[in-house]
Amino acid sequence: MKQDIKQILLPYDGTKSSERAFRYALQLAKVHQAKLLTLTCIKDQAAFGFFKLESDKRKMEKQKKNAEKRIENLKKEAEKLEVPIKSKIVKCDVISKGIVDYAKKQDVDIITMSKTKHGTAAEKMYSESTVDKVFDNAPCTFVHVK
Repeated sequence: MKQDIKQILLPYDGTKSSERAFRYALQLAKVHQAKLLTLTCIKDQAAFGFFKLESDKRKMEKQKKNAEKRIENLKKEAEKLEVPIKSKIVKCDVISKGIVDYAKKQDVDIITMSKTKHGTAAEKMYSESTVDKVFDNAPCTFVHVK
């Protein structure tokens, strides 16, 4: 039984792992003639608790501009393969929650992600990765790209 795939969500942060997930999602979208949705979540946090400094705002604006540049490259690659692509950049307190909420709101069929290998064994043991949290709460099929 073939699954009807109309929308694929790619959480994208510009890392090598998100590039791998993009390549996979792009091919999947091409095969299924689906729309590719990219979502870049920028962590919304203040340096001093609840107070946002001007430097916090400048840092977020810089992250947004960098994300916009990277997304333009994704759009060019998608256009070459005639894959419709829509991109969004959002501020999130918790990245995984932002991804899951967006997936629900857009009624996506598949989320594609890949893990970045970092941190010590102890850090990995005590803190779940964003990928793990999205997997646990995904409202749709989740594909982990290795």
